[in-house]
Amino acid sequence: MPGLAAAAGACVGVLLGRWARAYADRLDADAPATAGTLWAAAADAPSRPWRPLRDGPMAALLGLAAGLLAAGGGLALVPLLLVLAALAWIDARSGLLPDALTLPLMAAGWLLGPQGFGTAAGASALVWAGLAGMAGLYRRLRGRDGFGGGDVKCLAALAGWFGPQAALGILWLACVLGLAACLARRGGWRRPYAFGPCIAAAAGAWMLAPLGAVLLAPPWVSPPAPPCALPPAAFLAPLGAPLAAPGTALAVHSCL
Repeated sequence: MPGLAAAAGACVGVLLGRWARAYADRLDADAPATAGTLWAAAADAPSRPWRPLRDGPMAALLGLAAGLLAAGGGLALVPLLLVLAALAWIDARSGLLPDALTLPLMAAGWLLGPQGFGTAAGASALVWAGLAGMAGLYRRLRGRDGFGGGDVKCLAALAGWFGPQAALGILWLACVLGLAACLARRGGWRRPYAFGPCIAAAAGAWMLAPLGAVLLAPPWVSPPAPPCALPPAAFLAPLGAPLAAPGTALAVHSCL
C-alpha cells in the first residue's frame, strides 16, 4: 500500500504544475475564477508541456510524502496532502485558492476526519470566524488586505481535519516559513506574496514531522497527534518556548 500511495502521489505531482499553469492562463485571459474554469484547466493539464526542472521535483516530493504517510498509518491523509499540494501550486501561479478545492476539503474533514461531524464543523466555524475577523480589523486599520479569503478557508478546512489548536500551530509554522521566504526573496518582505504554499508546507510538516512541528510550535499550542508512526515528541515542547515570544509579532505581521 505505501508503494501504491507513492505512485499515486508521483502521478499527481507530475500534473499539478501543468494544472496550475493552465488555470492561471485562463484567468489571465479573463476567464472567471469558477469551478468550471478550474476543472477545464485540469482537463487541459495532460496536454501541457512537461517542465522537468519544476514538475520533476514536485512529483518526487509528493510521491515520497504520500509513501511515508501510508507507511505510517496515515493513508486516509494522502488525498488531503495531494489537495494541499494542488492548492499550493495554483496559489503560487495565480494568486488564488479556489473555493472549488477549499470548500470540498473542509466538508471532507467534517465527514472523514477523526473529530466527528459536529466537532469538526464547529472547529472550522471558530477558525473561520476568528481569522476573518482579524483580517477585517487589519483591513480597517491599515487600509489594505492581509489574509486572503482563500487562506482563511484553507485554515478553516484544516481545523475541520485536525482541530482549532492544530490549525493555530499550522498557521504559526506557515508564518515562520512566509517570513523566511519574504526576507530571502528579491523585492523585500513588503511585496505581496502567495501564502497558500506556506500553509500547505506547514500542514505537510504537521502531518509528516511532528517532531519538527513541536520544535517550532509556540508553547500555548499542544503538540500535534502524529498521524503516522513516528516517536512521540511531546517532551520537546518546552524547546519551542524561546522561539515564541520574539517570533510571534514578526511572523503574524508578515502574513497579515
